[in-house]
Amino acid sequence: MARIVDRRKAIELRLAGNSYSYIKGRLNVSKGTLSDWLKDVELSDLQLEKIKKDSLEKRVENYIKTAKLRREKIFATIYLHQKNKLLPLSTRDLLIAGLFLYLGEGAKSNRSRIQITNTDPSIIKFSIFWMTKILNIEIEKLRVQLHLYNNMDIEKELNFWQNSTRLKKDQFIKPYIKTTSSLKIDHPSFGHGTCNLYACDTNLKHNILAGIKVMLDEINGRVAQW
Repeated sequence: MARIVDRRKAIELRLAGNSYSYIKGRLNVSKGTLSDWLKDVELSDLQLEKIKKDSLEKRVENYIKTAKLRREKIFATIYLHQKNKLLPLSTRDLLIAGLFLYLGEGAKSNRSRIQITNTDPSIIKFSIFWMTKILNIEIEKLRVQLHLYNNMDIEKELNFWQNSTRLKKDQFIKPYIKTTSSLKIDHPSFGHGTCNLYACDTNLKHNILAGIKVMLDEINGRVAQW
C-alpha cells in the first residue's frame, strides 16, 4: 500500500514539473523504481522547460555552495596561520593596534574627548578593552551616544548596544535621532545605527595624538628613504 501511495505521489510531483533527482530525494526510492513508475508519464513542453530550468538553477546553487565552502576552508587555513604568527599579543601590540584604530576612527579635533565611532559592535568592544585595559580609563567614566534613524525602535537599539558593550544604562546619554530612514542606506553594517564611545581626559588625549604622530613620522621617514 505504501508503494502505491509513493507511486501516485511520484507521478503527481513529475506532472508538477519536478526532476527525477528531486522526486527521488523526496520519496527515498531507487532510480530504477522511479524510472519504472514514471515511464508512461508524458510531459508538456512547458513542464519539460520547467524541469530544465530547475535543473540549471540547482547546478548553479550547488556551485555557489561548493565555492562558499571552498572559500571558508581557505580562510580557516589562513586564519590558523595568522593566529600562530600573531598571538600572543603583548600590551605594546595592543597599544599600537588601538592607536591605528584611533587614527582611522577616532575624534581628533576636540582637546579632551577620546572618542571612537563605529557601527560594528566588535570594534566598539575592542575600543572599550583598549580604553580601559591599555589606557587605564576607569570603565565608569566611559559614555556612549548612539546615532539612530527615525524608523528604528529606539529602546530596542539601546538594549542591543547595552548588551553588546556591557556598559550600564546610565552611561548611555540621550541618542541622536537622524531625520532620515535607515531604509535609504543599502549597507547591513548600519543595522543598529552608529555608536560613539568616549571619555574625557586632556592629558591622555595628547598622549594618543602624540603616539599616532610618532608612528606616522617613523613610517614617513622610512618611505622617504626608498
